[in-house]
Amino acid sequence: MIFGQFARCRAAAEEQYRAVKWDENSGLAPEALREKVEALTEMLTAKGEPKPLIKARAFETVLDDAQIAVEENDLFQDHLRHGNLVQAQRRKWIAETMAGPLAETEALRAGMNALGLLTANYDFGHTVPDWYDVLKLGIPGLLKRVTDARAEKEENGTLTGDQAVFYESCEITYRAVLRCIRRLEGACRTRAARAAGDLRDRMRYCADDLGALCEGAPGTLHQALQLAYLFHILQEEVEGERLRSLGGLDRLYRGFYTRDLKNGTLTREEAGELFAYFFQKFHALTGDTLFGEPLFIGGALREGESAVNDLTWLILDVYDALGIANPKIHVRVSPWCPKKLVRRVCDCIRRGNSSFVFISDACALPMMRKVGCTEAEAYEYVPIGCYEPGILGREVACTGNGGYVMPKALELALHDGVDPVSGERAGVPCGKAESFDTFDKLKEAVLKEMLFLTDVCARIVRDFEAYYMEMNPSPLFSATMAECVEKGMDAYAGGAKYNNSSLYLYGTATLADSLAMIDTLVYRSREMTLQELVGILDSNWEGQEQLRLRILRDGDKWGNDMAHPDGICAELTVKAAKYANSLKNGRGGRFKAAMYTIDQNYRYGQRLGATADGRRAGEPVSRNLGASSTMDRKGVTALIASCTKLDLTEFPTGSVLDFMLHPSAVAGEEGLEAFAGLIESYMRLGGYAIHGNVFDAAVLRAAQEHPEEYRNLQVRVCGWNVYFVNLSREEQDEFIRRAEAAS
Repeated sequence: MIFGQFARCRAAAEEQYRAVKWDENSGLAPEALREKVEALTEMLTAKGEPKPLIKARAFETVLDDAQIAVEENDLFQDHLRHGNLVQAQRRKWIAETMAGPLAETEALRAGMNALGLLTANYDFGHTVPDWYDVLKLGIPGLLKRVTDARAEKEENGTLTGDQAVFYESCEITYRAVLRCIRRLEGACRTRAARAAGDLRDRMRYCADDLGALCEGAPGTLHQALQLAYLFHILQEEVEGERLRSLGGLDRLYRGFYTRDLKNGTLTREEAGELFAYFFQKFHALTGDTLFGEPLFIGGALREGESAVNDLTWLILDVYDALGIANPKIHVRVSPWCPKKLVRRVCDCIRRGNSSFVFISDACALPMMRKVGCTEAEAYEYVPIGCYEPGILGREVACTGNGGYVMPKALELALHDGVDPVSGERAGVPCGKAESFDTFDKLKEAVLKEMLFLTDVCARIVRDFEAYYMEMNPSPLFSATMAECVEKGMDAYAGGAKYNNSSLYLYGTATLADSLAMIDTLVYRSREMTLQELVGILDSNWEGQEQLRLRILRDGDKWGNDMAHPDGICAELTVKAAKYANSLKNGRGGRFKAAMYTIDQNYRYGQRLGATADGRRAGEPVSRNLGASSTMDRKGVTALIASCTKLDLTEFPTGSVLDFMLHPSAVAGEEGLEAFAGLIESYMRLGGYAIHGNVFDAAVLRAAQEHPEEYRNLQVRVCGWNVYFVNLSREEQDEFIRRAEAAS
């Protein structure tokens, strides 16, 4: 018997990466493998071989010679004792590049980061292969596409040296993948020969489908899921580009699912069990660490046609029943989405399974068109990582390059471009505080500093991008993209159709509230001069606690549907985003703005002095699009109103709003309808992404005091879920404060 075993196998499957039973006769011991790979790369480097070929040969050696293992309690096989050796070689290349040609740029980046102004970096950690081609062609088909492209260029005499290197590196890589699959197949057959009953059947099932993947494209749901999981392991764990979306499962696997059901080779319940094993595999691999593995469901296939189908509901049912924090699910909501989808997911969230984010097609589709993609491509956008949209199979989006702290730009503007903490000139001269005799002049200075920081971020990223191929050629990933194969060019050399970079604006509410309070105190009521207020901030409110508390109690804050802070925010952030979106990157693409902090609002706040919104020096800045902590006093509908005054299509790397609701607000059928209506309102008014938690503060306090009793209590941190007990005390306290404010 193959199916009906998940409940019995689950506990052992959850431990599979912590207690692997390696076959010591299947390959080299870890130290011997490390020595072989290092000797190989040193020899090839000494010979002057191109880095794509060096990486491909290292990858090949690992796949051929590493020990493998069979997982008896799973229906998917992948265990390869790779030792992160290919990634180690990449780290070496990165370090050499940073210490060599990028030393000056790295010093600039490190210095600006140390001052808390910005973060900027290379990004090999937000990739999505072309899942359509992976599943349509399989490993043999992807390999054939590469060899055919090379042969065509050789025949017509247009093959360049760089193209020959690209094609050879891809061929080495994909032939190694086929041999690795054969090794896993053989191990399963050997284990089946020694087994009986259910174990024998399970091992034969795995072996047969691994064998089929060596011959062609997947033909069944199990083969397709096996290929996807193994490809994920090989790209993320071995080659080293973090794979940040499994794609739209209900559209990618619908054909396999319906065909299996029609042929009678699988029942709906058995298909559900396959997905249970599949999802559990990711949770076993990383638990609630490393940000989780995203996938999406729903969305539109084209105008007027929803992608939601029977597989959508099966995936939701299986995932909900598992109650795990990883993978995480992006729910694309289109105008043609069945209303029950939003309600079904809201019900999961209110019961504690909050590893979901809603994403609006109504915002995303025009947003993608603004940055140059076709209408058909826009419908195939995939949320990458936390929420960032990219075109599946056509775009290397690099959605984690970094950005700058907007409240820090305000701090620079108030000090003529000098960082008051260090005394260093970190911005551009914009005039002394006493020269800003109107609020408009102050806003102009803040925008000047924001655009300066934008330029610095862009310069650093461009410098890094010029050396991407020195740091991280990627034959496995690149060969999934048709344009890369057609051009004979690596994905990180600009081979994809779209080669874009990201630039984030951090600290939305902190900026808006601070400027609103400055306008009120200095320019409207004339209670004090700007110089006097700057002195109060530089002393971290010393002797001014009554003033600070009065400012904190002032309701004229972002997140309360107030025209004053909302207008300031819309004016500055949209201007800054449009400027960022106009910049070219270093890979033949463009920068795309984003507006959220992820979970870095704590770190950014540590290096920021006191701000005019009542915040003390070192305290966190605001998170994502949300209000500053506990400042959204008019409820979530007012918070939504503030956010949707922004044109969020100007942030094509994404934006997100967090919510926190009390269980009483979403209880019963009436509460569920209200919850779903809240999500739909945000999207109808122009919102992009929204997610959050339903909590009683008392439960969180109990979990903080008795973590052993609340090990499975999930919280949505930002683009991922974690278990509450694994958060730092500071992060736990923040969740408790927000839950109390939602009561």
